[in-house]
Amino acid sequence: MDMKKLCIRPVAAGIAALGGRQPRGLTLPRLMYTALLLLAGIWSQGCSVVHVHVSPGPAAVSEVRQVMHRYLAAFNIDDFETIGASWHAPGWLSTSESRHLLNNREEVKGLYRALLGKIRAEDYDHSELLSEDIKFVNDGCVIYRITFTRWKKDGTFMPPRVRGSVCTLLKVDGQWGLSNVALEAGTGG
Repeated sequence: MDMKKLCIRPVAAGIAALGGRQPRGLTLPRLMYTALLLLAGIWSQGCSVVHVHVSPGPAAVSEVRQVMHRYLAAFNIDDFETIGASWHAPGWLSTSESRHLLNNREEVKGLYRALLGKIRAEDYDHSELLSEDIKFVNDGCVIYRITFTRWKKDGTFMPPRVRGSVCTLLKVDGQWGLSNVALEAGTGG
């Protein structure tokens, strides 16, 4: 049914009821019906959300995974050049304890040297990827969430057992790269 007719008929009936042209017993039900219909229309307009999403092709998903797997492998072996090349600066890294603005790749490499130096001093050996979730916001922006475990040299894990990170990757000049990394609360630096 046409939306105009759906809305106009009860309104017209309600107006007619106010003018006294309707039998007395129908006035209140018609007015209530009209008010409820108008409120439902207003409510549905405020609550309706349309998501239009075009799924990325397998090549785009593969490109993002390759960048992130290369970055994670570089993290495990202190390859600061590859870590730096995985970023599009400026960007930022955030933990519960601190936020770091990274203006260029040299700052990215310096921050990772400090971070890896700190956790290596705590007997860190490597990180193991547990899960990954990739969401394409648009053709040039991806939200990439991972969970991972940090392992010590003696084979035990560094608490907490499961850590999380949310990363944003941007496609700049045809290349995917990190623009930010946020370690989830409790994950530490």
